[in-house]
Amino acid sequence: MDDFYEEVNFEFFWKYITYYHYHHNMKVTFQDHMISIETQYSHSEIRKCDYQIFEFQVKNTYTEQIEFYLHFQMKNMRHALDLFKEMMNIIETLVHKPKTKVLLACSGGLTTGYFAMSLNETVKTLHKDYIFQAVSLDQLEKEANDYDVILLAPQVSYHHATVQERFPSKIVLKIPSRIFAKYDTGKMLNIIEETQKKHYKEKYEPLSLCEITHEHGEILTLIFIRNSSRIHVGYRLFGRKNEILEDGEIIKTRVTLEDMFDFIDMMMVNHHHIDAIAIAMPGIINNGIVSTMQLEGMIDGTNIKEALKRRYYQKIILINDVNSIAVGYHACQNQYHNISVIFQPVSTNAGLGHIIEDQLHVGLHSLSGEIQYLPMVLSKSRFELNKTAEGTIELLTQIILSSMITIAPELIVICSVLLPSVDQLKEELKKYIPEDYIPEIVQIDFLQDYSFIGSLLVSIRELYKTEKFS
Repeated sequence: MDDFYEEVNFEFFWKYITYYHYHHNMKVTFQDHMISIETQYSHSEIRKCDYQIFEFQVKNTYTEQIEFYLHFQMKNMRHALDLFKEMMNIIETLVHKPKTKVLLACSGGLTTGYFAMSLNETVKTLHKDYIFQAVSLDQLEKEANDYDVILLAPQVSYHHATVQERFPSKIVLKIPSRIFAKYDTGKMLNIIEETQKKHYKEKYEPLSLCEITHEHGEILTLIFIRNSSRIHVGYRLFGRKNEILEDGEIIKTRVTLEDMFDFIDMMMVNHHHIDAIAIAMPGIINNGIVSTMQLEGMIDGTNIKEALKRRYYQKIILINDVNSIAVGYHACQNQYHNISVIFQPVSTNAGLGHIIEDQLHVGLHSLSGEIQYLPMVLSKSRFELNKTAEGTIELLTQIILSSMITIAPELIVICSVLLPSVDQLKEELKKYIPEDYIPEIVQIDFLQDYSFIGSLLVSIRELYKTEKFS
């Protein structure tokens, strides 16, 4: 009977979105199993697939980025309608061209302020979608995260490499001296537009995993990653020999338990031998109850493990996201047995994961590494400090000192987009502790693979009760 209702709802939902009253600025094309929705700055598709599966995708054709993506098996009509509404809200924001926000920086901000005014007048005349703003160089780190392009005036252009390193996802350009001297706004706009066309996001190859001696069944891993406007849910299915059977990503503005069920159900459709489901997510995970998640749509204090156990027979493993990264990083090297991993996102609390004698340490109630409860004497609030490079160094110094005097790791691994360099961090640490006591410190940029590998290894340990993560 349940299968019957699922098929009926599947067809009813397809008819609903077929006859939906789409906005007049949207060009809608209907095919047998696909609906295409075009706006001036987006291309979206709704696909009707076998096994009562729908696939939604919204692509921003201006930035060439995927703004929304998911696939789900039809189970619940209300949930399907909510997902369709969420997709349409994203499309409606792309009816008009999104403005490119450009930040100009110089030593004081005055001269670039005049240039920014001239550029704004030019784009208004030419009907181009740009907004220009000027700041002094010492305010750049605080403001830059809200902008797409950073322009450096000639007198501060020697900071180009440092600024690009601090903001790897941004376009950072030097303003040519002749253009700046003449306020040649037309040529400056041409440079920006040409650079945008060439700009692309670097692709990463999956990391190789050190040998695992324990055989295991198929293990599904999910990782939740927050950014300023979206939640990315990465999924990777590992086979019996650690090979990657499935690898992908869901992109949404918010996630709920129903969404989590959708991700897992989709994998179950094509893979019938999954033995364990591992989920890495931010927050304190204590006996399956997750708090301080800071994920839009998820309620703190939810017993996620119990909810999943009621629905699936597979072994359910929940792990803090930074702990999974620590386990994964440890597995990808064979030199260090005691490692601390620090993840310091912009404008939110840091996380700290510890590997002690080759084993993950979580402590009582899984509170180990919860930096939010660490009392620190700081010059400003931690949320203000982690918006700038100088503030990030101050925060990381305090966190590292606490790790050094309690765990004394051989290696500290840091992920922070605002950390200018490890050398600057070490110089700050020398003010508090002898140089000989400072451990090796490395900086990493890409966390997902480490989290996938760590989640896999934690699952193997849970399934087969191995003693070490190796």
